[in-house]
Amino acid sequence: MAGVAAGVLLTGCAMTPNGRGGVMMGLDTAELFGTPLSTFRLRDGTEGTLRKDPQGKYSIKLSQAFRVVPLANAITARVARVENVGERTVVIVETQERNCVYRYEVLAFQGTDVLQWTVGNCQDRPRVELAADAKSLNIDFPNYNRLSRMIYTDNRLLNASVPVPPGVDTRAQPFADDALRATGPAIATVPGNDSGRVIPAAPAAAPAPAAAPKAGSRASAKPRRQDTAAKAAPAAISLPAPRAAAAAPAAPMVFQAEEIKPVVIDLRK
Repeated sequence: MAGVAAGVLLTGCAMTPNGRGGVMMGLDTAELFGTPLSTFRLRDGTEGTLRKDPQGKYSIKLSQAFRVVPLANAITARVARVENVGERTVVIVETQERNCVYRYEVLAFQGTDVLQWTVGNCQDRPRVELAADAKSLNIDFPNYNRLSRMIYTDNRLLNASVPVPPGVDTRAQPFADDALRATGPAIATVPGNDSGRVIPAAPAAAPAPAAAPKAGSRASAKPRRQDTAAKAAPAAISLPAPRAAAAAPAAPMVFQAEEIKPVVIDLRK
């Protein structure tokens, strides 16, 4: 009996925020009686689990932590995207709240340290793109003729309004698929541009046919004297045409961004 009680205390306890800067110790009903919905792996090899308890409440718990990350207002939840960005693992959880179809929890894990942001316009799924160097993550929502872009980088989430890149239709329904990737025709990303600017892939241009000279024209009729001189002159050396200068790389977008402050959670406490 003592062993069973100890096991329940070790596996069935959880600490949750009390809203006043402290935590409450209680029975982890989601662990004991709830339903695990999905798991994800962090950069350090540990696992996190999205769970639903018998009362319909959602939360996330790491395998090596007692404290949980509650998703207090969610009436549905699913893990939509997991990316390693910099030193953290960024997990985007899609939730539905009352009167809000699409709400997103952006969670950045490093060990038991968690940064949490709540974003979304309640109408659209965002398009999420990882930079080529894996140091930043763009989260784009349509906003009329512009994009509302959130950029996660260096443990911060920045918010900015940016022009719509060529090839992006802000009226597309849906704007992104279940994995938060772009829908519609494929678009090419500008290499080395961490701003996430995209351009449509251009078709190869066909070379223009050379125009044949018209018969009887002055250009085709050459005096006999010029022909004789051409035979006496040495053959002209054809030089290669000078190489065209390489096209300058596209300039990155410049925009003003403001930082969105996170909720900081230490799962050890």
